[in-house]
Amino acid sequence: MSGWTLFFCAAALGMLAILWMDHVRRQHELMDKTRMRGSMLYYEIYPLVVEARRHNIDHVIIERTRVVFFSVCPPGELGAFVMSEWGHRPLNPRRTMALAQAIADDLPILQENRCYKLQRYKVMRPNGQKDDAYQFMIRSSYKTELMYARERKPRLY
Repeated sequence: MSGWTLFFCAAALGMLAILWMDHVRRQHELMDKTRMRGSMLYYEIYPLVVEARRHNIDHVIIERTRVVFFSVCPPGELGAFVMSEWGHRPLNPRRTMALAQAIADDLPILQENRCYKLQRYKVMRPNGQKDDAYQFMIRSSYKTELMYARERKPRLY
């Protein structure tokens, strides 16, 4: 075999390995999300998710110790779920990501790219360790659209 043939065979095998690893990672994420949706933790958070469906969401914060929903109008906190208050231990990074995915499944508007964007950020703990956290943020164009629609709504006096 020539050098080029050997190179292309190796490159093809490398690509197949990368695709296979991505497939396995996605399967693990799906399994984690399914487990999260069936957990007692999600059962206890779910009423807050249902309440959030009835409002325009400004942003949602998912951290290892809490989940907080904020509304556009009236601006402010819709509700918070603090793990320790309900007897749950802080989440590990995989479960935190699974919780963010499960909430996005139950609030489909969060999955629309033109309306919201998912940001991953780090939270510094008192002991110096950094934890992953996720935030669904409303895009300014969508927020402007919501506020304009609210102003245009006829008021009954």
